[in-house]
Amino acid sequence: MKPASLSQRPSVSLSLPEPPRTKLVVQPELVETARSLADASVSANTRRAYEGALRRLALWLWEHAVPLNDESLAAYIASVAAAGHAPPSAAMAVAAVKFRARLTGKPSPVGVLTSQQLAGFRREHSGRGVGQVAGISWRVADAVASIAERSDPSARGARDAAIISVASDALLRVSEVAALQVSDVEAEAPNTLTIRRSKTDQEATGSVAFLGDTTILRVRRYLEITGIETGFLFRGLTRSGQVLKSLSDRSIRQIIKDRAAAIDSIPGRVSGHSLRVGAAQSLAAAGASIADMQAAGRWKSQAMPGYYSRGQLATRNAVARLRYGR
Repeated sequence: MKPASLSQRPSVSLSLPEPPRTKLVVQPELVETARSLADASVSANTRRAYEGALRRLALWLWEHAVPLNDESLAAYIASVAAAGHAPPSAAMAVAAVKFRARLTGKPSPVGVLTSQQLAGFRREHSGRGVGQVAGISWRVADAVASIAERSDPSARGARDAAIISVASDALLRVSEVAALQVSDVEAEAPNTLTIRRSKTDQEATGSVAFLGDTTILRVRRYLEITGIETGFLFRGLTRSGQVLKSLSDRSIRQIIKDRAAAIDSIPGRVSGHSLRVGAAQSLAAAGASIADMQAAGRWKSQAMPGYYSRGQLATRNAVARLRYGR
């Protein structure tokens, strides 16, 4: 088969099989409403990740001249494994296909073959990838924030110290930091932070986290220096201190990485997730249960906090307690 020229390459939108005909008639506006709700059920970051995964899958399908079905999707997963990628890359493609099927109201092509192939990929290559990021513990977060405000007396230093303290205390995801409003600080009670929406709270029921006295003081100092009174809490700032628009997720990740670079004792790779991971580890080291960590970090299950803090939890497991009296 003669390959098409680059100009002839198809759109990256995936063609799914038509659903079987039924006698049920649905009004078009209801269908559109359902699709909008489905689209709103995931975060913007997740939608972007799905879009990227679907583009890569669509290109592979085009190059191999095959339709999207259970067999071809299983073959795609095998190609991802052969290329040396980590299992999450394949899992993201499968999740994106399932989401798109739900969004369009068409049958999902994910079947037994795909599920078996993905399970085998995870089993055989679970160690691939960059691994867990380094956790920034409470103690280290305090040190990083202190260095930021001492070494940089500008509005930027005050802002970055506040970001680090707030994210550490409230176990915030980067997207949650970016979405904070000035009115979220102490809205419910003194020393609290209202988190109006998060990755695991797409219905925006909201939750409330605790902020320590030092963290509250850092936020107040930042607001006093910048003169910000309403709107987004954390903003972009020029070198002269001029207040700009809200910070992007990418900017917040970079702030955390840049400020953490001042500490030599952080082992491993630092990312925007490091404060959240480190706070979970600090909770475990202080004696918190996995259920405590799950509630504090707003995780849907106990799997992730248990994974992040498995080292700390091992130091007080049954062997540590009953054999060595720890």
